[in-house]
Amino acid sequence: MKKKSQSKEGLFLTDAQLKNEFAKCEYCEEKPCMDKCPADCSAADFIMAARVFSASDLKRSAAQIMKNNPLGGVCGLVCPDKFCMAACVHKKFDAAVNIPAVQATIIKKARELGGIAAFTRPRPNGKKVAVVGSGPAGLGAAAVLAQKGCKVDIFEKEKIAGGTCNWIPGFRLDKEMLAQDLEFAVSLGAIDIHLRSVVRSPETLLKKGYDAVLVAVGLTEPIRLGLKNEELAVPAMAYLKNPKKYKLTGRVAVIGGGAVAADCAMVARENGAAAVELLALESIGEMPLTPKEMNELLENGIEISGRTRVSAMVKRNGRIRGLATVKVALAAGAAFNLQDIKEVPGTQQARKDFMAVIVAIGSRAKVARSDRPGIFYAGDCVNGPSTVVEAVAAGKNAALEIDAWLRRAAKPAIANRVKSSVELHGYVARPVPLESDFFGRKISTPFLLSAAPPTDGFEQMKMAYEAGWSGGIMKTAFDNIPIHIPGEYMHAFNDLTYGNCDNVSGHSLDRVCGEIEKLVKLFPDRLTMASTGGPVSGNDERDRAGWQNNTRKLENTGVMGIEYSLSCPQGGDGSEGDIVSQNAALTAKIVEWILVGGSPYVPKLFKLTGAVTSIAVIVNAISKVLLRHPEKKAGITLANT
Repeated sequence: MKKKSQSKEGLFLTDAQLKNEFAKCEYCEEKPCMDKCPADCSAADFIMAARVFSASDLKRSAAQIMKNNPLGGVCGLVCPDKFCMAACVHKKFDAAVNIPAVQATIIKKARELGGIAAFTRPRPNGKKVAVVGSGPAGLGAAAVLAQKGCKVDIFEKEKIAGGTCNWIPGFRLDKEMLAQDLEFAVSLGAIDIHLRSVVRSPETLLKKGYDAVLVAVGLTEPIRLGLKNEELAVPAMAYLKNPKKYKLTGRVAVIGGGAVAADCAMVARENGAAAVELLALESIGEMPLTPKEMNELLENGIEISGRTRVSAMVKRNGRIRGLATVKVALAAGAAFNLQDIKEVPGTQQARKDFMAVIVAIGSRAKVARSDRPGIFYAGDCVNGPSTVVEAVAAGKNAALEIDAWLRRAAKPAIANRVKSSVELHGYVARPVPLESDFFGRKISTPFLLSAAPPTDGFEQMKMAYEAGWSGGIMKTAFDNIPIHIPGEYMHAFNDLTYGNCDNVSGHSLDRVCGEIEKLVKLFPDRLTMASTGGPVSGNDERDRAGWQNNTRKLENTGVMGIEYSLSCPQGGDGSEGDIVSQNAALTAKIVEWILVGGSPYVPKLFKLTGAVTSIAVIVNAISKVLLRHPEKKAGITLANT
């Protein structure tokens, strides 16, 4: 089978895909996604923060991710689906939200838009901490400690920082994302990374003046099969570090069934192997791979031989030139475990077709533990093999223990070493700017009081403005018309229900005009508007004069906008009345009267009702009128009844 080229193009979502994933999120109050995330990231929160899709929203969303996970971009690209996606409630409906891809894409877009919202740097607390290892655990710990004010020096034996993240293939992890996450972590405080620095004993760092030392060196010793000629095989991590060095051709065997083995198989295929076969003790269904990883193997022609043990390596002319294998079995219904695997007699096979072998059955820690006070351990070297996000969580937890020890405080209780709710202190959850524009007038927020009892009079409006409201529409008033509310309107079903108290104002339009003048003078920075209506008698000349008269009266007060309540029955002058906005032609006629007779400098809003078969007909009629008056400031509002 022809191999498919691997690239980072498919690592991130398109805008359409991202918005589609946003739409799937249920924004659960319980947040099972956060509970299942080792770093305690809440997808419900960071998706909600980004859903409007503005630049500031995406930046704040990215900051929400990074405050819990300083390697948030990396984890978004490499996290398996067994954490947040497994807990997503939408999985029960059709498919889980693709949270890792959403996370990675939000962070990428935020950086393209100018960067993640800045985190504050703390005041130095006078403490120095050495971190041995710059992998996920070391970086997670360094980020938290730096945010608490510690001076942190990271010692890394390799020529680049990032630990085993550097050996994840590029088609799975964009190395630019890794570099940017590293840059973010270092920016959080006084952190210096010392490359090509081998630390043979953490005690020596204490002697050099460090107050505490964290050892986070990961798993550095490859696990071996214990077979003769195994030294001729290529260790998995050595291969992933520099695959071009080995020039593997022909048929290549990869021994192992996990994610590292899968990466080795894919990289070998990409770098010239004619064929690649995975030999695993697990069956295909037991291999600890995500559906995406399994699909990649199959799509690229990687062969998989499950329930297969390699029993010997055949050497010829100084190289491996074959393998001896045997099939293995488990008891029916037994869960996979090494202790219960039995060889199947008569299934031995001599495989002479292999030209090279990669051993990818795992690694173990090679570190001597010290019990000296001030020396701590974190990550895979303590917990065994884990994911990047679990290592970050382990590092954050270790930082919590170190901080407590430095302060001579009680050791914190940590229930799960690879689950951490620790947040970076420098995250500033300042509100996004709410300043808005209303037909050229700046207002502090887009939140206004509608025409209702809380706006019925000067005192109510004054109270609202003093409470911080940026504007309001005074309750609907008419000119020289006695207000009569029929008793039927005030019907209450029982003592626990209210009558229809939200009718038009009992104040005359003249009184409202005087109150508007005072409000405009006292609160010039607030958007003070009024609501009115007019007669609907069938006498167009008289009706037009009524609507235009009310308009001019309000305009002369300095009002900043007028809303016309076309959604309420007009006719308080004694005529039969009509809900104007249920009649497209009548609505258009009244809008025309108002725009012709009114000032072009005072915005006019026409409030419609949703109590129609199709509001589109009414809106279309108004739109045609507005197009005839492009110089006028006008718009449409909608009643909620």
